[in-house]
Amino acid sequence: MMHTIKVLTWVLAISATVGLGACSKAQGLGESAGNAETSVKQGSVSNVSNTELQELMAKGVTLVDIRLPEEWQQTGVIKDSKPLTLFEKNGSVAPNFLADLQKIAPANKPVALICRTGNRTRAGSEMLAQAGYPQVYNVTNGITGWIKEGKPVVQP
Repeated sequence: MMHTIKVLTWVLAISATVGLGACSKAQGLGESAGNAETSVKQGSVSNVSNTELQELMAKGVTLVDIRLPEEWQQTGVIKDSKPLTLFEKNGSVAPNFLADLQKIAPANKPVALICRTGNRTRAGSEMLAQAGYPQVYNVTNGITGWIKEGKPVVQP
């Protein structure tokens, strides 16, 4: 488990550092060595609408709100979502994000990400798929789209 966390943390850090364009073509870690223990299978990313998000949540998919705490306070959050900051104010990946994420959304299960408008989740979704999450859903219009559609939010 600790090895997986270290590998996933490394993938997230490298993805954020070198840019998603170059990383999106990566097949996985450790393939050339053929070591199954260090190899991480790349998952897939799907963009979803608010209606699709509601269907996914009804099926038990965990929704993670990756915004900053002050953003959660400003707009509220979707009921039953899990607030967990991915990118800090300076743009770096939050150091404990992956370990904390695995406590609420195991790496072998699908997960959905939401932010303010869908930009951060687009990057975060790609990183999590590269890190081995089998299916990552990117809520394309973020919480602003959710609110514009008149859907409810709660205070975190």
